Amino acid sequence: MPEDSSEHLGSKAEPTNGLPSATGSGRDSLAAAAGLMVVAIFLSAITGLIRVMVLAQQFGTSGEINAYVQAFRVPDFIYFLMAGGALRTGFVPVFTEYLTLGKHKQAWRTFSSTLWLLVIVGMLLVGLGVIFAPQLALLVGPGWAAQHRGLLSLCIRLMRIVFPGEIFFVLGGLFMGTLNAHKHFLWPAAGPIVYNIIVIIGILLAPILWGLPTVAYAVVLGALVGNLLLQIPPLRRRGARLLLSLDLSDEGMRRVIMLAIPVIFGLAVAEINLIITTALATKVNPENGPAILEYANRLWKLPTRMFGAGIAIALFPTLAEHYAKDDVSRFRRDFSFGLRNTLFLTVPSAVGIMVLREPLIRLLFERNQFGPQDTVAVGQALLWYGLGIVGLSALYIVARAFYARHDTVTPVWVGVLSVGVCVTAALPLMQTMKVAGLALATSISAIVNTIILMWLLRKQVGNLDGARILRSQLNLLPPAAGLGIICWLTMVATEQYLGTAGLTARLANLLVPMGLGIITFIGLSALLRVEEMHSAWRLVKRRLTGRTASA
Repeated sequence: MPEDSSEHLGSKAEPTNGLPSATGSGRDSLAAAAGLMVVAIFLSAITGLIRVMVLAQQFGTSGEINAYVQAFRVPDFIYFLMAGGALRTGFVPVFTEYLTLGKHKQAWRTFSSTLWLLVIVGMLLVGLGVIFAPQLALLVGPGWAAQHRGLLSLCIRLMRIVFPGEIFFVLGGLFMGTLNAHKHFLWPAAGPIVYNIIVIIGILLAPILWGLPTVAYAVVLGALVGNLLLQIPPLRRRGARLLLSLDLSDEGMRRVIMLAIPVIFGLAVAEINLIITTALATKVNPENGPAILEYANRLWKLPTRMFGAGIAIALFPTLAEHYAKDDVSRFRRDFSFGLRNTLFLTVPSAVGIMVLREPLIRLLFERNQFGPQDTVAVGQALLWYGLGIVGLSALYIVARAFYARHDTVTPVWVGVLSVGVCVTAALPLMQTMKVAGLALATSISAIVNTIILMWLLRKQVGNLDGARILRSQLNLLPPAAGLGIICWLTMVATEQYLGTAGLTARLANLLVPMGLGIITFIGLSALLRVEEMHSAWRLVKRRLTGRTASA
């Protein structure tokens, strides 16, 4: 595509402050949006982590908790297909384009048709899920068929409770996508926080009510309140108009469907990895495997959600707008900005999590029903998951770049290839490494997926500012290595001196190495003049000080 003539012709050099080369207001808006998302998703991640902590302490890794974990595989699969990026990712570019061109009536017509289509399809899938829950439970828990029928029965019961809640998740996903298209991120980011708080209350009440079914009911209530009802007031303030009609002949609706279908397959591919590995875990370790992977999976995705997903969500409407305006230059620069800052934030996070995995797990989970042997098992899985943190974080950015360009086909076939990589790696690794081998197979798949998509995006767009990205990563290696070394040495010293029992010792074993590691990382980054240290700080600082325009 030709570059927009509105490009600042005299600004061929990259900006010295590390922000994307765009107009001042656009640059500040992107930085503010990304900063808001990082902070909001951080809070969401923290409440989500507390939810997992309370769940682990109440139920450990053995027995019924594994049925609970597997009961969510297929309902979550449906959510990710329909709302967690499928119709929302197909919908946002079309809706954004209409808003950009001033076609507001057409935008809300497409919104209405999309909503009613989601309601119909969602209710159909939920009904089928409730009816065929026994067969679905056998699919996600094949290792329970012979000697663990109790786990299979509980999985069926829990699955039938949580399936109806997917309607709220799906519609909430559409509402959040619509607000994101308006470059409004606060309430969509607050939804998961409210959801987590409600589920935490359900977990605490579970022992005195109905056990794990109490938690399942809380999940449905949390989806209704946090994902759906909370999003309605900001939508109304932005002039949302819901028409009581489903018009499949609407031009926007047809475009959404054409964009969404390939994305559905693409997201299916991504989620199939998790379904396959956790199903295999019921064979490798029927009584503990799924829960071990679940706890480790939650921890390795903390930095990817906080940084990779946060920056990607904020960046997506901007990339879609650049594509709608044929502004290739700014598309490249904003993509580079998002990717470089994501890597700057996730590389040290990956190193820290891998080195401090057992002190982290011991502090968060080890009490009541969660014992030292569980810490070791989850830590082994987390170590191999950690290798994929950077790849998965970058994947959020790269995939959004394709979706913003209305190319939803390429991520599909690359994702199919990554599933093949995951299965090919998992089968031999599970024989030698057990559950940890399934985590390693997942990391390998994420890395391969990202590398291939980056190469293909460069084929489509041309130069992706690759020299600057590579230079950034080379400059980042010494600070990251320094962080890892300091964390390990300090962890060994504190554990020898304080032991690992008691809250004070556990806090010191984690926070002292982490604090010294961060200081080392920041110091070396400043010494080597790593550019992203300043731009990443601005993403948060500008939002917190209120010096930028609201996103």
